[in-house]
Amino acid sequence: MPGTGETIVIYPQAIRILHSLLALSMLAQLAVGELMDVPGAAGEPEEARLGIVPAAYAHAGHADVIVPVTAGFEAHECLGLVIAGLLLARLLLAFSSLPETGWRNLFPWLSASGRAALLAEAGAQAGGWMRGRLAPPEEGETVARSVHGLMLLTALGIAAAGVVLFFGWNEHGHQTALIEAVGEVHETLVGLFEALLAAHILAVILHQMQGHNILTRIRPGKA
Repeated sequence: MPGTGETIVIYPQAIRILHSLLALSMLAQLAVGELMDVPGAAGEPEEARLGIVPAAYAHAGHADVIVPVTAGFEAHECLGLVIAGLLLARLLLAFSSLPETGWRNLFPWLSASGRAALLAEAGAQAGGWMRGRLAPPEEGETVARSVHGLMLLTALGIAAAGVVLFFGWNEHGHQTALIEAVGEVHETLVGLFEALLAAHILAVILHQMQGHNILTRIRPGKA
């Protein structure tokens, strides 16, 4: 029996399409980011992980090698710009009148009622989480929505840092202290996003295994 009185919702088609595009592009971006070589001056030569274009390993023996721009790095830049555009579109939808897309759905903790619902839902369902059991969506989705909101904020932070790096990265020498700091923030946020993404994917798998069939709500096409 539903504990919060919520009903199962089907997301608008625009959100379902945007969600799929973001999921595909972000997964591709994470893979490319792990495999690519970063151009610029490098203190220690490293073997190229994505062998599209030979990188620092070819310059072994030099103290201050210049890692060339590779196809992997260029793909990372292009995907980053695409993702930034998709995130901007999602942010704009958060201020639209489409159902289930508003900022209150993504950031329930910003209101007193949302914080109360979040604490109540977490308290009621925490025991099930420890056993790998998730409550069906109709029993409350404040926690899931909060995770979505955190993922969006983290992705926006990654994109913002990426834009700064796109314009400020020196591909032919050492980086400034500011760019190095932004790069560290970028990598830290990527690590946080990967953790949130792993939790999100695990939750989807558990929901599906437990018969909640939540993919029908977000998959593009007929509901």
